Amino acid sequence: MKKNILVKFDMQIGEYEHSGQYIFNKEMTEYQYCKKFWGLSKKNELKTNVFWDNFEMNAIQVHSFLDITNKQAKTLQQLGVA
Repeated sequence: MKKNILVKFDMQIGEYEHSGQYIFNKEMTEYQYCKKFWGLSKKNELKTNVFWDNFEMNAIQVHSFLDITNKQAKTLQQLGVA
């Protein structure tokens, strides 16, 4: 059965803080979620489970993750939220 895992991210981009979310179809480590979401080419930790981008200018971390139903995933995708 296909999984739906809603992952919320916290990002530091320059001086600004942002958040984002994405629905993944399998469980992974926090680094693997960040790698897939941001396209990281190497694991470069700023601190525990906080990762630099490829240019060491911005940072990303997993804020939370939650298993959701197929119906919830479809609704979020239709709304453009995830």
